[in-house]
Amino acid sequence: MSACEYEKEIDAIIVQGDPKTLVRVAEQIAAKMVEVGKNGEVDKNHSVSTSQIRNIYGTCKTVQMKLRADNIQEMFGRLLLLKPKMAYAEGRVNKNTLKKAPQVPGFKTLVECLSHAIDLADGREERMKRFFDFFEAILAYHKAEGGK
Repeated sequence: MSACEYEKEIDAIIVQGDPKTLVRVAEQIAAKMVEVGKNGEVDKNHSVSTSQIRNIYGTCKTVQMKLRADNIQEMFGRLLLLKPKMAYAEGRVNKNTLKKAPQVPGFKTLVECLSHAIDLADGREERMKRFFDFFEAILAYHKAEGGK
């Protein structure tokens, strides 16, 4: 069971291919990934950085580029392996909570929502393509929000 607060919207994006919902939800998730301080500037200690998501995105992009009609199940298996990779990355980002290290709640949101989207892709080519589009839209809005 996913803990993503956008489950129903992600269902519409991945299963039904709703582009308007994709754009709206990607923008909302990206906004949660970037914390703005009281001075109006990006709080780097509490925002998701590009380097924190680079490894996940790199794997995703590799799967997308290798996806063909004759290897969909194999590529879906690789996509499923993103879930433990994301969980590990989220653990690293939010490690030292007892030592009062910065928390990055937006990374947890990203991991939960992408994990739910991967589950919905379910080894179907069209759904996997929608997942890739969704992830790319989140990253684009993350950059637009000031994510570094």
